[in-house]
Amino acid sequence: MAPLADALLALARRDLTSFHALPVSHEGSLRDSEIRERYLALYGAAHLAADVSYSGAMLDSFFRPRGPLLQAQRLAAQAFGADHTFFLSGGTSTANRVALGALTRPGERVLADRSCHQSIHFALPGLGVEVDYAPMRACCDSCPREFGDIRRLLEMYAEAAAEGRPYSTVVLSAVSYDGVRYNLPAILGALAETHPHVRVLVDEAWGAAHNFHPDLRTLTALHTSRMLRRSGEGRQMEVAVTHSAHKSLSALRQGSYLHLIGSEEMHERAAQELFQLHTTSPSWPVLASLDLARAQATAEGERLLRRSIDLAHTVRHEIDTDEKLSAFEVLGPDRHLLDSSMLVADDPTRVMISLKNLGISASDFRRQLFEEHDLYIARECGDAILLHLHIGVDEKAVQRLLQAMRTIQGNRRRASSAFSGGTCDQFIIAYPPGVPIAVPGEHLDEGRQRLIASLRTQGREIYTLRGRGPAEPLQQPSPRRD
Repeated sequence: MAPLADALLALARRDLTSFHALPVSHEGSLRDSEIRERYLALYGAAHLAADVSYSGAMLDSFFRPRGPLLQAQRLAAQAFGADHTFFLSGGTSTANRVALGALTRPGERVLADRSCHQSIHFALPGLGVEVDYAPMRACCDSCPREFGDIRRLLEMYAEAAAEGRPYSTVVLSAVSYDGVRYNLPAILGALAETHPHVRVLVDEAWGAAHNFHPDLRTLTALHTSRMLRRSGEGRQMEVAVTHSAHKSLSALRQGSYLHLIGSEEMHERAAQELFQLHTTSPSWPVLASLDLARAQATAEGERLLRRSIDLAHTVRHEIDTDEKLSAFEVLGPDRHLLDSSMLVADDPTRVMISLKNLGISASDFRRQLFEEHDLYIARECGDAILLHLHIGVDEKAVQRLLQAMRTIQGNRRRASSAFSGGTCDQFIIAYPPGVPIAVPGEHLDEGRQRLIASLRTQGREIYTLRGRGPAEPLQQPSPRRD
């Protein structure tokens, strides 16, 4: 059941003409246009028919919904375990601003996780609150990830309460870009025990899907809040949770959920903030995708997430056991084991991979994957990259990635043979300036090898050329991992 999506689909199927706005809707402004085919190639006739500007009784009111949008938001609240859920088409940056406006009051104190998203940092100064930041900390020597120092955050919260100047609101970034998850049962439990009237914003931008798998659900904010409420500990706590739905569910970009657990006053304050901060022209296709994403996650989420976890395990296993992937190394603390000292855990759908033994920068590796293998990886952390095995990644895609990694490693191994010393049988040329470092017959000694390595770090391109023939890019050799 997807009431908003179904209502929008019914309107898209009608031959409607609008005398209000959105000339492109139903291809109205494109019928005699020379660029109509490009519109259709990019968006398709179905999307153009569904992108409408109807409101009120014709579809629903965005700010005071009474029809299919209200039904869809109620179904989402039920699926996620919230008291109320808002759909937003302006992204989670807007959702975070709406949540902060609903939770805070001028003159109050706010304790914020330093690792939170920029939208939170930008919004806090304009709210008339006093803000303190808990510091960040590194994961471990072998892993470049950083996240909030939760132990210190809880200490700061307890110290403020003991001084009689408690923080009214705490902001947490609980599911990070780099795949770090906070132990929210322990954290929210400690906050409620210290000062039960606290309000909490939990930014779970990357974790909307986690609510639909039994093993991942236990660390989510909404599940934790329900458990605390049932136990009596969190009865007076008010919690807002934001989800950037397109990051982990089948929603369109800029689709965001704002979930609330708390009083009706909190709900009304959020509705007022939404009215002030959200565009008055929301994207109905984006809002309908939030309805569909919830419907799919409810019906299929556990199965899809189980596949994601299994595929992440496949990547780790192949890297650990396949000699053709020996230049790669999986990073991270004790995989998927909750670290009781840091109050964090790994997201099992993420895999961080070191490239330091491959002899290629993370940016060059990403470029090769994209340009030569049609694979895209967004995140690089120093000499490591991060894979997100989301529900849109299947077995075929993972095998394609692993084969690309084998190919890149093999090419690196072959290229490294030119640095084996002895007599050079080819030209080795740095560009710029285009002057050979070595010509056929010269000895490729350690000095020349060091020069090649130095020029590469300066951004020079190194080529090899065997007489009359095409030049091939040559890269610095990669040391083999035992």
